[in-house]
This record gives sequence, C-alpha cells and structure tokens, in this order.
Amino acid sequence: MNIFAEAEFGTGYNIVLLLHILAVIVGFAPLWLTPVLVRLTAGGDKAAADSLDVSILRFSLPGIGLAGILGFGLSAMSKADGATEATFKMSQAWISIAAVLWIVLLAVLFFVARPAIKAFRDGNAAARGRIMMATGIGHLILVVMLYLMIFKPGS
Repeated sequence: MNIFAEAEFGTGYNIVLLLHILAVIVGFAPLWLTPVLVRLTAGGDKAAADSLDVSILRFSLPGIGLAGILGFGLSAMSKADGATEATFKMSQAWISIAAVLWIVLLAVLFFVARPAIKAFRDGNAAARGRIMMATGIGHLILVVMLYLMIFKPGS
C-alpha cells in the first residue's frame, strides 16, 4: 500500500500527510541542533544560548505537538474509497505505541528540557546533562517512531 497514492485516501489525506511530515521536520530539527548549541553556549556564546531556548520552546514543542495531532487526523482519514472503516486504527499496535511515545516525548521536552534550558541559560552548568539527556531521548523516540510508521508492526 502506498500511503502517498491520492486515489487511495484522497487529496485531503495527502494534504494532512504533507503537513504532518512538515511538522515532524520543524519539531525534530531543533533537537539535532541542540547539542551544538549547548557546546557553543558553554563557550560563552550568548546568541547560542538564546537560540537554544528558542529552538526547543518555539519550534520543537509546537512542531511535535502538531505532528501528533495531525497523525491522529491521518488515522481518522485513512478510509479508502468504498471502505466502511479506517485502514489505520488506534487499536493497531504501531499507532498505539506511537501515541504513547508522542506523549512521553512531549512530557520530556516540557518537564525536563524546558526547565533545564532555562536553568542552563541562568548559569547552572549542571543543567547541561539534563538537556543532553532530553535531546538523546528525543532522538531515540524519533527513530522508534519512524520504524513504527514505516514497518507498521502489528497491523
């Protein structure tokens, strides 16, 4: 099954899929830059400190939040022409696991990364480890979610 085939789920589905992928890129790209920004900040670069704060708070959290919401929309919209129910359902293991990972990721970014970044910007060098840990968790979750969405185990 080609999820990009317009004839299967329709143009609306493909538009939401495009927005979902864009939100994932916007949400996860700053997580890949965070280790570099932390290193620059440790060297006394004030602009890097500001960028670190902006990257997580203004891009990662909203982007990842929107990506998950659009993912739920894709699941609901995955009804092929003439089908009575959606192709992708929350009862499928890969979607349920991805939803739990999405919630975990948002919690890690909001409750671990966000306060750690603020503490780091205020001069608490020990917060660097929490930032790096949260970033690493984000990277791992991205890889697992990509695996789930490509191979769809349990569907």
